[in-house]
Amino acid sequence: MAISFDRVADIYDNTRALPPEIAHEVTDCLLRLSRATPETAFFEPGIGTGRIALPLVEQGYAYTGVDISDAMMDKLQQKLAGVPNRLTLVNADATALPFEPASFDVAIASHILHLIPDWHKAMVEIRRVLKSEGVFIYFHHPNRGVATYHEVDQQWAEILARHGYQSSFKGAVTEDVLAYLTEQGAELETVVVAEVRHTRTLAEVLQAYCDRIYSSFWQIPDAVFNAALEDLLTWASATFPSQDVQIESSYSLILTAAYHWASEG
Repeated sequence: MAISFDRVADIYDNTRALPPEIAHEVTDCLLRLSRATPETAFFEPGIGTGRIALPLVEQGYAYTGVDISDAMMDKLQQKLAGVPNRLTLVNADATALPFEPASFDVAIASHILHLIPDWHKAMVEIRRVLKSEGVFIYFHHPNRGVATYHEVDQQWAEILARHGYQSSFKGAVTEDVLAYLTEQGAELETVVVAEVRHTRTLAEVLQAYCDRIYSSFWQIPDAVFNAALEDLLTWASATFPSQDVQIESSYSLILTAAYHWASEG
């Protein structure tokens, strides 16, 4: 089954938010790629707290989002308290969407398909609910070929390997999604929106591990995770002079729009 983000709903925006200037660039890019008009109806599986949706909702667009986490969607509702909007939220799985065929003009998949083991089924459902000339916009997953990992992440991967852990969770990778769209006759346009850079202290990076805030941590058995975490903390103490050391990481924020994917024939 897909991963629910209930456990991090209260901290999600603090740990995943885009810098304001980049969030603005993303919104502008979405509007351009989707060729939006005031009548455009948007749809987003895995809408979460509205990191991508909120600016479009605030501009008055009709926007429908689904998620399996009520806690995440509650956070989005709180942000819009007292604000007129055309947002519809539904608790549903992306592999079984409760909508009629050809319901939406634009579907946005923002860093969600890698969390869905049966991502092909989700793609079939997204295509079904898109109008024939609808646009599908895919956010590339930053862990595949576009990320610059910092040394703590690299060490964590090595430690997990030494503990014999290999993830059994298989969602979509960027290359497979793009190949799938191409095979189905979609015309693709890819845009590099921005380079997202993060600078945190070593203490902040390690705390994220201790708090187990990332979804890739949740599938690791507790015994393995705790032993690996102990090894990571020992390595960090021996490697860095202080937990005030600055740790930098970056990834390219890349969007691909698929045109004519939902067309008949």
